[in-house]
Amino acid sequence: MARTNQTLKMKQRPYVIGITLNIVFVLAELIFAKIAHSTALFADAFHNLSDVLALIIAWLAVVVFGLKATKQHTYGWHNMSILASIFNSLLLIFAVVTIFYEGIRDLITSNVSHASGATIMIVAAVGIVINFSTAFLFRVSGVPDEHGHQSHDLNEKTAYVHLLADAGVSLGVVVAGLLIQWTGWVAIDAIVSMIIGVVIAITSWPMIKSTFNLALNGVPDGIDEVAIAQYIANHNGVAQFHDLHIWPLSTTETALTVHLSLNGTATEGQVILEDITSALRTTFHISHVTIQIETSSFDQTCNQI
Repeated sequence: MARTNQTLKMKQRPYVIGITLNIVFVLAELIFAKIAHSTALFADAFHNLSDVLALIIAWLAVVVFGLKATKQHTYGWHNMSILASIFNSLLLIFAVVTIFYEGIRDLITSNVSHASGATIMIVAAVGIVINFSTAFLFRVSGVPDEHGHQSHDLNEKTAYVHLLADAGVSLGVVVAGLLIQWTGWVAIDAIVSMIIGVVIAITSWPMIKSTFNLALNGVPDGIDEVAIAQYIANHNGVAQFHDLHIWPLSTTETALTVHLSLNGTATEGQVILEDITSALRTTFHISHVTIQIETSSFDQTCNQI
């Protein structure tokens, strides 16, 4: 038990540090965006905020696995990650709309003429350092396995890539500040802000689409429901099946239920059941499998799809 708690703390450490550092920087960047009259810094702050929210969701996915199920919440609290992802998606949509509104407004008003290239460069450069530093935390983090090797889960790898991408966007803002400083063409600030808005929209769309699919209990991305149905239908031990349902328990877990009529004796049926369950978990990445066995004459369906 003590080892489990220690492992959970080790997995949470880079998330907690990364979230704290980036939230402080986002708040600072918003303040300096106001001081420097820079929509590019404003947009970069929201871009950094988008990955802070992604870190929070990934962190929740780690935390909820340590929470036990209760009598009222028999699946535990794993779907908290879906709720957090919905909030994330709504905030990103708001951010993109706001960035374009501010950028277009600055292009057609005199506000853009006050943008400070030097301030933009300095603040964005700090963002590069913070993003690289946080990415490094995930690069070197990981829980040692029985051989002493560091292991990294998908959430950690995704966070690492996102933080490196944030550093790249901040580098673009530094270049924009440098061009403003050299050329005096302050419209670059608003143009760069809208480019960042496009980057946020394009990179976030798959996540937003997936989030609302999960919220509606849709089959999660990466789960091939057609292949699963074909596997069950073609299995030698299966006479027929119905009521196949696949839905998300969290942003990282999938559940499946199905009614099967089997060929063979009760003893053979147990072997068939174990074989199908194992394949669904290992080959098709289903976390929670529930199979109801019926006689071949029983064909009443609960909710046929």
